[in-house]
Amino acid sequence: MLLLTIPYEIQTAVKNESSLTGKPVRQILLDKLRRETVEKDFSPELKNNLLKLNEIKSLKRNWNGNKAKPIAKYLVNKTKYLIINLNKQPQIFPTANDSIQLEYDGENKSYLEFQVTKKNQISYYKVDKNGNEDTGLLPATSFAINNFVKEFYD
Repeated sequence: MLLLTIPYEIQTAVKNESSLTGKPVRQILLDKLRRETVEKDFSPELKNNLLKLNEIKSLKRNWNGNKAKPIAKYLVNKTKYLIINLNKQPQIFPTANDSIQLEYDGENKSYLEFQVTKKNQISYYKVDKNGNEDTGLLPATSFAINNFVKEFYD
């Protein structure tokens, strides 16, 4: 259960709206939270990525023509949770090895990709602007991805 501290001014406004409309206070708060989240926090890039993940979730067996299995719903939901908190949105692709790939293109052919799997770590592959390659693992958190992406673009 999520507990929020609501400022007194908002409490008063919501109670007034409740008394005017007859809607329960809880419903008014939920409606406002949903509207605020979608309208203010979700960039067009994030909205497009969420739609892309919904498409990935609906892929059937043999979606790639090479007998690939459908992507696990758990993995799609995990990826949604990660990207909602990213500062810069990636390009997103399903893979045939039951993972979701997040990609970033940089300058001078630099490239960064993350493989989101069912594990608690994310693998990365990076090519810097000098052509040097690097691979490794990160914790499966948006905080870790954000830091790595920031460093990639700096």
